[in-house]
Amino acid sequence: MCGIVGILDYTQGASLETLEAMLGAQSHRGPDDSGTWQSQEGHCALGNNRLAVIDISPAGHQPFIDDETGNVLVFNGEIFNFKALRDRLEAGGTRFRSHSDTEVILALYREYGPDCVRMLRGMFAFVIWDAREHHLFVARDRMGEKPLVYAETGSSFAFASEIGPLMRNRAISTEEDAEALELYLQLQYIPAPWTIYKSVRKFPAAHYGIVDANGLHLTRYWQLEYRPDTSITEQEALETLEAKLFDAVGARMVADVPLGTTLSGGVDSSLVTAIMSRISSTPVKTFNVALEAASHDESKYAQMVAEACGADHVSEVLSPDVTELLPTIAQHYGEPFADKGCVPAFFISQVARQHVTVALDGDGGDELLGGYPMYKLPAAGHWLSNKTWPGAKLAGSIAALQDDDQLLSGVRRRLTSRYLHPEVVPLLYTAFWGDQRRAALLGTSAPPASAVARWREQMLSGADAHATDTVERMLWMQNHSYLPYDGLVKMDIASMHTSLEVRTPLVDHEVIEYCATLPSSLKTAKGTIPKHPLKAIAEKYVPRQAIYRPKRGFAIPVASWLAGELKPLLSDILADRDLMAPFDARVLVTMHRQFTAGAHHHESRLWAIMMYGLWRRHARA
Repeated sequence: MCGIVGILDYTQGASLETLEAMLGAQSHRGPDDSGTWQSQEGHCALGNNRLAVIDISPAGHQPFIDDETGNVLVFNGEIFNFKALRDRLEAGGTRFRSHSDTEVILALYREYGPDCVRMLRGMFAFVIWDAREHHLFVARDRMGEKPLVYAETGSSFAFASEIGPLMRNRAISTEEDAEALELYLQLQYIPAPWTIYKSVRKFPAAHYGIVDANGLHLTRYWQLEYRPDTSITEQEALETLEAKLFDAVGARMVADVPLGTTLSGGVDSSLVTAIMSRISSTPVKTFNVALEAASHDESKYAQMVAEACGADHVSEVLSPDVTELLPTIAQHYGEPFADKGCVPAFFISQVARQHVTVALDGDGGDELLGGYPMYKLPAAGHWLSNKTWPGAKLAGSIAALQDDDQLLSGVRRRLTSRYLHPEVVPLLYTAFWGDQRRAALLGTSAPPASAVARWREQMLSGADAHATDTVERMLWMQNHSYLPYDGLVKMDIASMHTSLEVRTPLVDHEVIEYCATLPSSLKTAKGTIPKHPLKAIAEKYVPRQAIYRPKRGFAIPVASWLAGELKPLLSDILADRDLMAPFDARVLVTMHRQFTAGAHHHESRLWAIMMYGLWRRHARA
């Protein structure tokens, strides 16, 4: 696991001073080593911050140079099938000088060119300077586990693992993107390709690209297709999925440093922990945190699972100073990010890093097999929703189904979301503002054409093209929106802040591809038991009490924080006209007054505004 940076400029040459400034700004991603390299003619410069996990010797130093071709690689992530790939290459005559997965990528590129990415099983973002072609080859993993952002400015192409370090390049404009802000207000995160900066884009998951004198040219190398196989029996599904899960977890346990698992006590992390405990020859180290002020505490379930698995369990109850923590969080995400789960993600990472360098987690289970309440559709809903018009035509009608504060159209909304068009629910699920309220807040700063409307249409059209059933379309959208651009980002930034590598077995692409072939009736047990296969498998290894209970996320007392210890910070940000300049002050004042009077339905909106203000304050410092 690492941080990577680079600059390519055929006209003025790459500045090593700028590169080193970018590299220094993300040293938290790789405290064990760092390195830079510049091409002979000076066009390209690459840098790496290294967190040594596999082959921790100096032989794994980056940038890594291929002595045979002169190609140079900087790589962030882990390739979990690198040993099998190495054996294959050695059988063909390739000789290696290290035991790292980094060198395997370079050897594959030398042998297969861009097609090498199709062979990789893992989480990765890497860039190769092709010495013969004098261009960059850029690639990112299928699900978007490892981040990569870039900017094209005049003759220059620059990239980094995080937005903040990239902005140390003074050639990159700091002008904000009005479309990205609109999307942020709607979703509380900013999806690809947008970032909060007009000149900076997110490199898309499941793509590779060539960067030459004519700019970046993207190619998609993998697409998640939902094509259910109705001949699969429940028993066959459970047996095959269990084998694939054991394989995915086992592959992620390869490391030359201590590792463990984060354990919330929910189904997904409990199953990952249980499988680890069956594979490991020693007790698995598990980590759990609870907030002292939380409305409910699930640590007892984590303790229960840890005892059942014979784990070496660490559990801490925290009373955090959120006033001090939140500016740090805003700084590290590099753009506005308002998923409240980033708070516990930072805490669990800090606790785990005191004991291990690598931790497995249970993220992705809900997007794998439909774990959210919205997937519990009645039989009539399954039937009706698959008889109506394509979802893309619904994009323009979503605004009418949204409601800011009250159920003005409750009956119509319920009928639509439960029976006629449940596929709109993932897009309403994150509608924190509603189109009218968001437009009022943005006022004259709103983009002339709604990016939210365009994003909705893209999501619905993509789901229509790559999924055949209502539940599958909902899953496709979740796996192309929330999961890669919120859930995985949340944990990557939080964990790498502490130099902890987190691995996520449930987003293994082979596991996801298999689950995509399972009929909806097997995924959700005919609409009554969300992610039924995971629960049925978990029941073999952990207590039923930890599996069959109401789904509850990590409790963050946002309303009480905003009305209590965060009240001075919130008031200070809202009163700063410079920070709040994009927004209509009257809307903010009214919303804050209503919240103070007890209208706690505004808590997510105010939280998002506060996180935007904190990011903006840091960015302008």
